[in-house]
Amino acid sequence: MNAISNPAELPTDIQDPVSRLDEADSQLFTLRRTGRKPIRFQGRQLVEAIGRGDSERITHDLNIYRTINGRIVVELIIRRGLPDRQDLCRIHKFDNLSAAATWLENYKPAEDAQIPDGLSHPETTLPWAVLQAVQLRQTMERIDTSFRCMLSEVFLALDLTDLAEAMPTTAVSEGLARSS
Repeated sequence: MNAISNPAELPTDIQDPVSRLDEADSQLFTLRRTGRKPIRFQGRQLVEAIGRGDSERITHDLNIYRTINGRIVVELIIRRGLPDRQDLCRIHKFDNLSAAATWLENYKPAEDAQIPDGLSHPETTLPWAVLQAVQLRQTMERIDTSFRCMLSEVFLALDLTDLAEAMPTTAVSEGLARSS
């Protein structure tokens, strides 16, 4: 991180240290959106995260930008891993990094998993359907874990932190406190 030498440059919001960019430090971005017109803006990319995974499951790529007006743009690309499945591109705009982080923390990546073909067909046998359901559940858990790990790295790179005092206590620590 760069040190701030001029007191006039001190951030006013610790969660969102730089709210506006100089146009000279920015570039033009055009991002595609599935089923909608692309979005175009002037700004700077803050972070890029590429999801990891094998070719048969969904991965998520995440790009976060700051516009010259100080808005945050989150680009979430859902890579569906199979040649017959198109990638999905979602764009969300926020007033600050805190709002973007909250949305990302609440995002449910496992819901992007594909339901196996034939699962809802009336001639599907019960044993096959149960096997597919178990495999789907395992896939959903891997997708969620992979996304959460990537998100942790993104938040670390953006220096987004919670104060320890503001974090909820766990049941274990609550139980210890009561027994004292």
